[in-house]
Amino acid sequence: MKLKLFLLDNPIWNALSSVHQEFAVGTPGVKCYQEQTIPFMGIQYNDKNLLTELEAYLKEGEERFLKDELESVPENWEILQRLACIQMVYNPSPVESAINPISQLSEQDSDELHALVNLVQPGFFKRKTTLLGNYYGIRKEGILVAVAGERMKLDGFTELSAVCTHPSHTGNGYAQQLLRGLCQITIEKGNIPFLHVLESNKRAIQIYEFLNFTKRIDFPLVKLKYTGKN
Repeated sequence: MKLKLFLLDNPIWNALSSVHQEFAVGTPGVKCYQEQTIPFMGIQYNDKNLLTELEAYLKEGEERFLKDELESVPENWEILQRLACIQMVYNPSPVESAINPISQLSEQDSDELHALVNLVQPGFFKRKTTLLGNYYGIRKEGILVAVAGERMKLDGFTELSAVCTHPSHTGNGYAQQLLRGLCQITIEKGNIPFLHVLESNKRAIQIYEFLNFTKRIDFPLVKLKYTGKN
């Protein structure tokens, strides 16, 4: 199967237009994930006026992340933050079995999962994020200490996300074990893993490179707030 890597140039839009279309809200030109899933939106092409089409689906004050390629935004939108991220794609190779067993998390684990991710990576993980894919974890003495899971899905690709280890349990290789297991699961389903990471997070990037992920493109994000109609 020939990989359609160009889909990853605009993964939010392409996910919402394919595998994740059931979670999409918006118009043919602009879509966002439903409230309380993940705060991301995508546009079909770089035209700031497409954002105005989404206003009918948002409440005043709602915030969304968008791939940062627009020169400006409409007057009803405010730029809150810019994040320099990169996109990395997994190069399939024989994957080692996870040393520690990784267990798929269930609804019973949702409170612990939500608390851990928002402790380590606040702001992205919502109450319904787990509807987008499966999440896996490692427990020590009954306590959830590390997690990772699936976020955006599009044809042929699955984004790995929420790779978190509790600050008291770092340095034990849990993130690597979870990612190895997740990569194996993803490849067995016929998809290629990819992920996004802050350019400044050198430690995470080193781990991903060690696990056969390579940088594909810069992936700048902008955090926008819909301020309401004038």
